[in-house]
Amino acid sequence: MGTDDLDPAKISKVPRTSEDRFWEDGGTYRPAEHPVVEIFARQRIAYLRAKGALDNAASLLDVGAGNGFSSRYYPDSIHVVACDFASGMLRTNPVSDRIQCDGGQLPFADESFDVATCWELLHHLDDPAGAISEMWRVAKKRIVLFEPNRIHPGHIVLGLSRQEERRSLLFSPGYMRRLVQQAIGRSPDRQERCGLLFPNITPLPLARIFGQLPYRLPLAGISQLLVVEKDRIA
Repeated sequence: MGTDDLDPAKISKVPRTSEDRFWEDGGTYRPAEHPVVEIFARQRIAYLRAKGALDNAASLLDVGAGNGFSSRYYPDSIHVVACDFASGMLRTNPVSDRIQCDGGQLPFADESFDVATCWELLHHLDDPAGAISEMWRVAKKRIVLFEPNRIHPGHIVLGLSRQEERRSLLFSPGYMRRLVQQAIGRSPDRQERCGLLFPNITPLPLARIFGQLPYRLPLAGISQLLVVEKDRIA
């Protein structure tokens, strides 16, 4: 899928607020090729594959893809389209299909992709339920969501110390379930806490150790994973 499939009227061209300017300037993130980011992403994607969250997926929409933490590491067998409203973030995303658009108004037809996913995007949005609803609309098989686990001490520190992370303090498991219910009228098929790596701040020696540990760590997990399947009978 390329830019010829888009409705230009739905593509946001410029940042809209001072917070948008932060993202337009590239945020404060390691590049997608950073070795810690690679350990983080490959471990996460390996877990998704092991749990069937990428089964029968020939196409995937990466919403809020930024500079490519997620987009770069999906299997070559999956055609990935990366979208983000901030061109400054998206500019360095290494995938070939990159679309600047608003996650709450995705410029794609219904069921355009086998899977729609986002990694730690929703807590940055004014209307996270609206973005979930849009991902559900354009997905044919399932949506896959990752968000911070707000009870993790690291996320508490980040949420209190960084303005762009402040809303992560809302994202309890119950809050995430309510968002999904509000967006699509269903509860998640899978919800769990997992992962140990903070890709932007974990030192490489520690990342190498964490990368060898089990990915699902309910008490220590930094992230929440939610999967909702479209073929489940509601």
